[in-house]
Amino acid sequence: MHQIELEMQNETLRQTQADLVKSRDRYMDLYEFAPVGYVTLNKSGLIEELSLTAAALLKRERRDLVQQQFSSLVAQQDREGWQKNFHHAVKHGGKHSCELTLILDDGTAFEAGLDYLRIGGQADRAVRLAVTDITARKKAEVEMRIAAIAFESHEGMVVTDPDGVILRVNRAFTRLTGFSAQEAIGRKRVLLVSGRQDKGFYQQIRQTLIEEKYWQGEMWNRRKNGELYAEWLTISAVVAPDGTTTHYVGAFSEVTKDKEAEAVIRHLAYYDALTNLPNRRLLHDRISQALVGATRSGHHAAVVFLDLDNFKSLNDTRGHDIGDQLLVEMARRILANVRAGDTVARLGGDEFVLIFEDLSPDGAAAAAQVAQLGEKIREAIAQPCDLGGIPFQCTASFGVALSRGQEESVTTLLKNADLAMYKAKGSGRNTMRFFNSAQIG
Repeated sequence: MHQIELEMQNETLRQTQADLVKSRDRYMDLYEFAPVGYVTLNKSGLIEELSLTAAALLKRERRDLVQQQFSSLVAQQDREGWQKNFHHAVKHGGKHSCELTLILDDGTAFEAGLDYLRIGGQADRAVRLAVTDITARKKAEVEMRIAAIAFESHEGMVVTDPDGVILRVNRAFTRLTGFSAQEAIGRKRVLLVSGRQDKGFYQQIRQTLIEEKYWQGEMWNRRKNGELYAEWLTISAVVAPDGTTTHYVGAFSEVTKDKEAEAVIRHLAYYDALTNLPNRRLLHDRISQALVGATRSGHHAAVVFLDLDNFKSLNDTRGHDIGDQLLVEMARRILANVRAGDTVARLGGDEFVLIFEDLSPDGAAAAAQVAQLGEKIREAIAQPCDLGGIPFQCTASFGVALSRGQEESVTTLLKNADLAMYKAKGSGRNTMRFFNSAQIG
C-alpha cells in the first residue's frame, strides 16, 4: 500500500510539473510573441531583459540591447521628459503612460506608446515597459487634423452618401447657403437646387461621376432665403477597395460676383455707356444676323442711319452735359417707336443706326414700310423736350439702305445708309432718303 501511494504521489508530482511547464511555455509564448513588446529596466534605466517582439520593434538583436541604457534609444527631444517619467515611476510606483519617439539602429525612428509599471521590492526595484508602435496611429491623427482644418476651409464642404443624402457640412456651407448643419444633414442636396439647370444637366454630372469619379463646373443654386447664387463646384467620389462608391465630397465657392463682373464687362464691350443701346461692335453682329435672315426668308431688311440735326451747335452753346441729356432722351423716343424685333444702336456722337427686319419681299413695299416707321420716329424726335429747364426742339435726318440678303457686306450697307443720310442733310434736313432708286423694286 505504501508503494502504491508513493507511486500515485509521484504521478501527481510529474503531472503538476508537466502542467507547470505547459503554463510556463504558454506564458513565454505570450511574453515573447505578443503584439506588444515587453522591456524590463532596472532602477538605473538599464535594459535587463526584453521580449522578441520588443527586439523586433527596435530592429536589434536581443543580446545587443541587454545592459544598454533605454534612454539612449529615446529621441533627443524626448529624453528629458522620459527621464522625469522614469524616475517618478521608480520612486513612487504606480502605472504610467507616455508617448515618445524611439531611434532605431539604422537611424530611422518610430512613434512609440509606453505603458510602464514599477515591479520588485525596495532593494531590487525595476520597471516593466509595454512598448507599442503607434506610428500609424499618429500619422492618422495628423492626417485627420489636416483633413479637419481643410474641411473647415473658406470653401463650402458637403459630404453625402451615394444617394445624395447629406451626412456632414462645414461652417462655410452654412455661411454660403444659409442652412445650418441640423437643417441640412439627413436631407438630399436637392434642397439647394435653383431650377436654372434642367434634368439633363444633373444627369450629365451623375454619369461623369460614375465614369470618372470626379466632376467640376459652374452651377446655380438657391440659398435658404430663396436667393440664387452662382458657385464653382468640385465633386469627388470616395471609392472603397472593392471599387464601390461610398461617399461624395463636394467643395464649392461662390462666384456670383465674378458672374456679375463678367456681365458688366460684357455689357461695356457691347453697349453704349450713355444710352445703353448696342454699340458699333454689337451692331455689326446684328446686321450680319439680319442679312442671314433676309437671305433665308427672301424678305427685305433695312439699315437706317439717323443723325440729329444741329446737335453740334447745342453741344457748343450749352455744354456736353446738356448734349448728353438730349442723346438719352432721343434714344428713349426712338426705342419707344420701333417694333419689338428691331435694333437701335448708337455709333457715337449723335449718330444712331436702326435695323428693320422681316420687311416685305417687294422692294417698293419694303421701302414704304421703312418710310412709315421712319416718319413715326421723326415725329417723336421733333416733339419739344426740356433740357435743364429750357425747352428744346430737335429734328433728324434719315438715310436708308435696303437689302434682301448677303449680296452686300455689313460695311457696304452702313456706307450706303450713311451716304443716303447725307443726301437727306443736303435736302434740307428733317427728312428721309434711300440710297438709290435701284434698290427699290
